[in-house]
Amino acid sequence: MASSPKARNKKAPIIDQEGAAPQTKERVKLSPAAEARLRVVTMKDIAKVAGVTSMTVSRVMKGDNYVAPATRELVLRIAQELNYTTNLAGRALRTGRTDTIGIIGGALEQPFNAAIIAALESLLTKSGYQTKLILNFHDLNQLIKSSQANAVDGFIVTGMHCQLQELRSEGYELTQPFVNIIIVKLPDEDCVQCDLVPAVREALHFMLQQGRKRIAYVGIGNLDVSRTTRHTEIRTGAYLDVMKEAQREPELISAAFHYEVPGLQRVEILREYFASNGCPDAILCVNDDVAMQTYRALMDVGCRIPEDTLLVGCDGLAFTAYFEPPLSTISQPIGLLAEQAWSFLKNRIADPQIAPQYACFNAQLVIRKSLQP
Repeated sequence: MASSPKARNKKAPIIDQEGAAPQTKERVKLSPAAEARLRVVTMKDIAKVAGVTSMTVSRVMKGDNYVAPATRELVLRIAQELNYTTNLAGRALRTGRTDTIGIIGGALEQPFNAAIIAALESLLTKSGYQTKLILNFHDLNQLIKSSQANAVDGFIVTGMHCQLQELRSEGYELTQPFVNIIIVKLPDEDCVQCDLVPAVREALHFMLQQGRKRIAYVGIGNLDVSRTTRHTEIRTGAYLDVMKEAQREPELISAAFHYEVPGLQRVEILREYFASNGCPDAILCVNDDVAMQTYRALMDVGCRIPEDTLLVGCDGLAFTAYFEPPLSTISQPIGLLAEQAWSFLKNRIADPQIAPQYACFNAQLVIRKSLQP
């Protein structure tokens, strides 16, 4: 018997591999936040969840200062929870801005680099900006030799200054505004400097006042070059100046030939040096990372800190206080450096023709037990 049109048009159910027909599942009721995650999130979605207007969300995303801090934090938190991503290409076409800032820094394996980048990212996020990190020479080279630099509104340069200057000497330039955070003043450029020299000299004079005769410097790289040139790392230069003034023979110790050498390998290099040459009476280290490695090497060869050797690092990293004895350090005001650099960059973006901006902050010697015998 011929089947009816209704029967012919009826579709057979899809059968799974086990031969069982699939069962219809009831749709689970989702919260507004969960619903938003399943599709492209808009400012209207954020406004609905946050209980504010779309205009308020727009102002937060643009970094408008007339939004209450509590409201700003709420909107940014919800935007992050909803995985909100701004349409950078569309915004750039409409406004000429991407609301993205590039941070050119050093490797995150170095604690100071990680600290300054974290401070900058926090500031930029609170201002409604996204960040683009450039953390190695390959990425920097690719950035400056292509049109990728136009994908940001500006740059804050916290590391790889020498590599950047090398590329610029070859005729390549950053096409967007940029501000330097650096330990030496750069002429004719926006610059936020942390002057380490006064605190370095204070630390060395403190060691001399304690009657220490053999005062060494532990750094990274070929430090012997510093004996014959003034174009040297600023801490090394300050050390050599004080040793000359005090009529002491400098002792330059390299923990590694480059910063990529792992920490444990640096400890081994320093351990072998101290085992062969004995322990200096006092040691100044280029940074806190190297100071921690020097601490480990000194302890391994039986040297007592501070009784046998005074020890001080540089950067002001918080966890140096957790050692026994707590490590002295030359502290850089990371938060202030980041805030000033961001302020300068906003000024430069708003008016590219303003005169070069400059601010200088002094590092501070933090004396702990490692400098107090």
